[in-house]
Amino acid sequence: MFTAMQALSSSTQLQQIVQNCNFLKLISSSDQYPNSQGSGLPLIRVQTALCTAVIAFQGAQLLEFSTTHGQPLLWLSPNCNFTTAVALRGGVPICLPWFGPNAKDPKKPKHGFARNQTWQLNGATLLDDGSAELIFTLTSKANDLFEFNFSAELTMTLSNSAKLELSVTNTDVNAFDCSWALHSYHRVSSLADVRVKGLAGKKYADNLENRTEKLQTGDVNFPYEVDRAFPGVDNSLAIVGAPNITITHHNCPSVIVWNPGANATNIADIGAGNEQGYICVERGALLNDTWNLAAGETKSAWLKFEESKTS
Repeated sequence: MFTAMQALSSSTQLQQIVQNCNFLKLISSSDQYPNSQGSGLPLIRVQTALCTAVIAFQGAQLLEFSTTHGQPLLWLSPNCNFTTAVALRGGVPICLPWFGPNAKDPKKPKHGFARNQTWQLNGATLLDDGSAELIFTLTSKANDLFEFNFSAELTMTLSNSAKLELSVTNTDVNAFDCSWALHSYHRVSSLADVRVKGLAGKKYADNLENRTEKLQTGDVNFPYEVDRAFPGVDNSLAIVGAPNITITHHNCPSVIVWNPGANATNIADIGAGNEQGYICVERGALLNDTWNLAAGETKSAWLKFEESKTS
């Protein structure tokens, strides 16, 4: 059987990029996670003087990130299933070209399909300041899931912070709506003590109560399952805990905060008790913030997260 690893390794362009970049190494999920589930997927490891990271080609998904002298800032489920076309639980999945259930057809896969597709590494550079820049692309032709042509590009700039810039281009002759999110799973040492600052006084749709509109009082904490979508949030956010994390952005108007609480027992690739190790604080554009892309139009946005020494 011609595996995903063999298929990717046969790419001349990828071989040349890796050979020219001594900070990159092509590995497999079984190399990095010997006890992991699934048939295996190709990954790329980034190692510079400033940081280390692990990225899956499937979904162009950042799975791990830590600075040389800092703590890991992302969480990857111990029950993550590394199988082709199966969503990877943890890191920063790209939910695209829709977020959550499809508004027109709930039978379509939740969070779109970009996270289940193999993206192409088109370039990698070690910048003058020591940052590693990697550029991934995806081309999607009209299909049964999404009737429009589009392309997407994700630029990762990894240094003392992780910056992810997403660009979506409408390559179709018709306009379309596109909702999306960078679905970040951030590691926490104590779910009981962690809180998210920057959302007090903001309205949100409570996804646990059929998107009932509510008002956030104080910081967000996690005594039970939380699933909230905040529209129109321009300010930066902070995760206060261990580690402390600052999240900044450009053109990401929506915020999603999620942890399944005890419901993790019913989610096979999380599992009972593993919800204690993370919270999701995501940025994107959904609900009333959804992008409308005219034919030929490109829209871009970025988020950046980094460890903060102060709460």
